[in-house]
Amino acid sequence: MKKTYICGIGNALVDSEYRITDEELVRLNLTKGCMELNDIENHNKLSNQLREKYGVVKMMPGGSVANSLYALAQFGENVTFSGRISKDNIGATFEESLKFVGMQSAIKQVDKGITGECIVLITPDHERTMYTYLGVSSDLSIEDISKEAIINSEYLLIEGYLVTSDETNNVAKYCLDIANENNIKKIITLSDPNVVSFFKDNMMELINKKFDIIFCNRQEAYNISSSDNIEASVNFLNKFSDEIIITSGSDGAYVYHDNNLTHVSCDDVMPIDLTGAGDMFLAAYLLSKAKDKDISESIKFANKCSGKIIQIYGAKFDSTNDYKALYSEL
Repeated sequence: MKKTYICGIGNALVDSEYRITDEELVRLNLTKGCMELNDIENHNKLSNQLREKYGVVKMMPGGSVANSLYALAQFGENVTFSGRISKDNIGATFEESLKFVGMQSAIKQVDKGITGECIVLITPDHERTMYTYLGVSSDLSIEDISKEAIINSEYLLIEGYLVTSDETNNVAKYCLDIANENNIKKIITLSDPNVVSFFKDNMMELINKKFDIIFCNRQEAYNISSSDNIEASVNFLNKFSDEIIITSGSDGAYVYHDNNLTHVSCDDVMPIDLTGAGDMFLAAYLLSKAKDKDISESIKFANKCSGKIIQIYGAKFDSTNDYKALYSEL
């Protein structure tokens, strides 16, 4: 297997986006801006209702880590994705999209079940709320993981969504143990405020493994640290990493590095859809680091790329040229 920059472990999902009203979100009893899990019966029922009432705005392969790796591949980096899909049409589309942009695949394909789907609900304020049926991703097992793929990477990237079951949390811990045994650098994204709150014990088991970089947004940082300010959150997370990135929407981002906390502002943009903002931020930051840019430059570039992706629907640009244009500004 060819040496890669990053091997990412995460849920293999397809995103289906809908523009809905705030009243509809209230009716569904979902927390705006967060992710909640759904079962297959409710998922199919809701999908049919939304398609009939609103129509699908966009449908594309998704998943937090997969989104970040997709962007990195489009930027020219050599990356590998590991996850679980079914041998169905959605699963085939997911894997083909990864291979199309040159990503290496360490995906496990199974005969039974269906590939997971995330219903992404966009309200008039452009915020995205996610209702996810994990499908076969929820059955990701240690046997599905390619040890070689992790060992042949510079970084291992873990998504916080894996803590939503004990089995997938054990998979994440197994991957981290492989990384530790082979001196592979480790990155985690905390993924979602609700995930941090509802599965905090599992999340703490993960971050106790220690990471080279921790990515999170402001609310995730507050939830994991049981605090209500950036400084306290950083003091807590510093027990588990010496490099902490906290995104803060239109307020830019905070970075803790070399015992120094810095705030980096971002340009004002008019968002259309906030889906994938954090995934793109992570990808752009790691791209910038790969090109030996300093921390401040890396955050500025990540802010710029994140600001671009929220001006379209979905977590991915439609054209490779869009990624090339951003790369040229690095």
